[in-house]
Amino acid sequence: MRPIRTALAAALLTGLAGVAVAAPPLSTATTTIGEILDTPAAKAVVDRHLPSVFANPQIRMARPLTLKGLQRFAKNTVSDSDLAAIDKDFAALPAKK
Repeated sequence: MRPIRTALAAALLTGLAGVAVAAPPLSTATTTIGEILDTPAAKAVVDRHLPSVFANPQIRMARPLTLKGLQRFAKNTVSDSDLAAIDKDFAALPAKK
């Protein structure tokens, strides 16, 4: 019985070896600011909607936060409508591989 399991597992793994797994879509609720800063297209989207956010020299300290999380600390700068517009533009970006 064991050789059959081993052969089956090997066949499955071999078949999946060439399958590319797409990264999850970008989101203001789940993508960290660090990931956005490291993705030029995503950074450009945020810069277009919230130019003052990434211009702030202290933004590096916020790398582990999401934009939604940052909103708690910058209510006057980051609005719900800003986040909705950013999410819409993120959805239009090509999927990251």
